[in-house]
Amino acid sequence: MNLNLPILHLLDDVDRILVAGAGGGFDVFCGLPIYFTLRDMGKQVHLANLTFSPYELIPHWAETLYTFPESENVVGVSGTVQSLTPYFPEGYLAQWLQEQYVEPITVYMFNKTGGIPLRVAYKALAETLDLQAIVLVDGGIDSLLRGNEYRTGTILEDSLSILAACHTGVPIKILSAIGFGTEVEEDIAHYQALENMAALIKADGFLGSCSLIKQMTAFQRYEAAARYVFGQASHVRSRINTRIIPAVHGEFGDVRMYDEGHPDVLLSPLMAIYWFFDADVVHGQSLLMEELASTWTFQHAISAAMNIKRQHTTRPHKYIPY
Repeated sequence: MNLNLPILHLLDDVDRILVAGAGGGFDVFCGLPIYFTLRDMGKQVHLANLTFSPYELIPHWAETLYTFPESENVVGVSGTVQSLTPYFPEGYLAQWLQEQYVEPITVYMFNKTGGIPLRVAYKALAETLDLQAIVLVDGGIDSLLRGNEYRTGTILEDSLSILAACHTGVPIKILSAIGFGTEVEEDIAHYQALENMAALIKADGFLGSCSLIKQMTAFQRYEAAARYVFGQASHVRSRINTRIIPAVHGEFGDVRMYDEGHPDVLLSPLMAIYWFFDADVVHGQSLLMEELASTWTFQHAISAAMNIKRQHTTRPHKYIPY
C-alpha cells in the first residue's frame, strides 16, 4: 500500500526534489513517508532540516561532512555518528539510512539563523542540487499561523523556512503539515488554524490531503527510522512524532508511546493527516514575512516577530465547538 499523495500531478515532470523539515527538530522525520514514496517512484529525492543540533559541534559528530562555499549556514552529513550525543536526529537518521540502503545518504542541515542568511543557504543548496521542487514539512500546524493568533507556538522557525524556500527560484514550493492536535505544550490556537486553512482554500492555496495508514510501507519505514533514533542512548525523543505514530496505529486518547512526563494529550485520527498547500500562498498570507526578510540572526528574527505582534490586534481565542 502506497501513500496516496495529492501533489503527484505537480511532480509528474519533476525529478529532483527536496523534502525539508520546516520547523526544525524532528520535522524531517515527518517528511519521511513523502520521501520514501517519491524515492520508490524513481525520483531523486533529498532530505534537509532546520536543525536544532548545536551547529558548531556537527563537524565533530559526523563521519562525513559536506560544506558549501556559498553559505556557512548549510551542511550535509552522512555515514555514522562518531560520538554519542543526546541530540543529533539528522546524524542518526543518516546513519539509519546508510544501514538500510547500504549506501551513504546525505541529510542536509540548515543553521537556525535569520532570514537573510537562511535564504542564502536555501538558495545555495537548491542550486547545488539543481532542485525542481521543494516540499516543506511541518510536524504540527503552526506553519499555517499568520502571527496574530492567540497562541502561535513555534511559528518563527516555520516562517523562516517558508520565507527561504520561496526565495530560491525553485518553481514548485509545497508546504505540508501533519500532526493536527499534537502541539499540546504550545497551546496552539487550533480554531484559528482551521480558519487560516479555510482562507487558504479560498485563495486556491490548498492542494489536498491524505492520511498515513499503518499498512503503508512508507509509514513502516518512517516508524522504524524514528524508533531507531529514539532508541539511541540518552537521545531526546520527539513529542510530535511520538504522538503521530501511535495515532496511525489507531490509539485514541491520552496514550503514551513512551512513559515520559508530558501533559495530557488527545491522540486521534486527525494526527495522521497530511495537509498540502502552495507555499507561495501561505507566504503571502503571513504577517511576518516582510520583516523577517531583513533579519540576520535568529534573535533578530524573534525581535521582529514581537514587533509584528505588537502592531496587530490579536484575534480572539475560540474553541472548536465539537
